[in-house]
Amino acid sequence: MDNKGLIFVVDDDPDIVATSRIILESNGYEVQTAANGKEAVSLLSRIKPDLVMLDVMMTTDTEGFDLAFKLKEDPEFKDLPIIMLTSFLDKVRAEGPGPFEFILGEAWPVEWLFEKPLDTKKLLARIEAILKAKKET
Repeated sequence: MDNKGLIFVVDDDPDIVATSRIILESNGYEVQTAANGKEAVSLLSRIKPDLVMLDVMMTTDTEGFDLAFKLKEDPEFKDLPIIMLTSFLDKVRAEGPGPFEFILGEAWPVEWLFEKPLDTKKLLARIEAILKAKKET
């Protein structure tokens, strides 16, 4: 099977990372992973992914958003597509919007948000559409 592109999965949950790797690799994608934002930044100096799948809450409740904002401000990565993975919506429902108001009030640094648990078919369809559009530009 041809390599469809490099997907960079950044998540502190080893089960999500392992599951994502299996799903993506079995569908023709190369996968690189990081467990947190700091590790991701270090790896991004050496790899050039086609797309990032990024968890919202890792070391902190907003680490994924912090990394996404950082990437969007960097000319090298400003056009890098980011899919945010989260159980964020469940957390907001459980804890209320207080801790997240500053995020909800800003322009989000990601174009796509998928709630965990992931719908594999929808995720793969979205990734394919994103990468197809990216090649056409």
